[in-house]
Amino acid sequence: FPNIAVGDKPVMIAIPTTSGTGSEVSTGMIITDTEQNRKRIIRHIPPSLAIVDPEMTLSVPPFLTSATGIDALSHCIEAYVAKRYNPLASGIALMGIKLIAKSLGRAVADGSDMEARRDMSIASSMGALAFNKGLGASHSLAHQLSTDAGVHHGVANAIMLPYVMEFNLRSSAKEYADIAQAMGANISGISDEQAGMMAVKAVRDLCRDIGLPRRLSDVGVSEDIFPIMAEKAMNDHCHLMNPCVCTKEDMIELYRKAF
Repeated sequence: FPNIAVGDKPVMIAIPTTSGTGSEVSTGMIITDTEQNRKRIIRHIPPSLAIVDPEMTLSVPPFLTSATGIDALSHCIEAYVAKRYNPLASGIALMGIKLIAKSLGRAVADGSDMEARRDMSIASSMGALAFNKGLGASHSLAHQLSTDAGVHHGVANAIMLPYVMEFNLRSSAKEYADIAQAMGANISGISDEQAGMMAVKAVRDLCRDIGLPRRLSDVGVSEDIFPIMAEKAMNDHCHLMNPCVCTKEDMIELYRKAF
């Protein structure tokens, strides 16, 4: 690729082999600080070129397909309801949700399903493009579960996302109603609040159907570390775009509900 314009930076070509993080189109990267037991962001290093080829994901085993796929879903859902106004990102997020609802279960059940793998590859990149709008409390909570309790990031989001969605319903019912419809629910004739709860149920049902844990007690997390993780979650920037303001007490309560 001799014509890639990168200025004085080395060329970086990103080729994803899972459908989840969307790192190939994001502007930064996450590393784990093992000394301080926290995740940190390195910004301003977007790849020069992304090659998104679903054939590269055909050998991904079912668990990793499930966990990374829910990470992509959490990107799309949290971006869609994030406080920052960005209608382009919102549209991308909603399409990503539709693709994941349609194809994640299929990709888990049959890893050779090329159409499902293609949909998930597209949705993964869409999620990372969408979260330029922001993420939310689920990611702040999930980051601590990974660093402090060793929970896979996708699994952490699978557990926490439905509880955060319930927490946010009071301010974002219309957006969650849109998400319910994107996930295939019939929301005609019901209130936005009722439709929003259908979105929560759709996420829970999807996580169940693809075999992911649904409670923190299922993955060996101790209640004793909830206050420490909640304090760290408050220092994680993701919750700043959450549609409802979160306190440390809110974070502790969300962990408790998920236990």
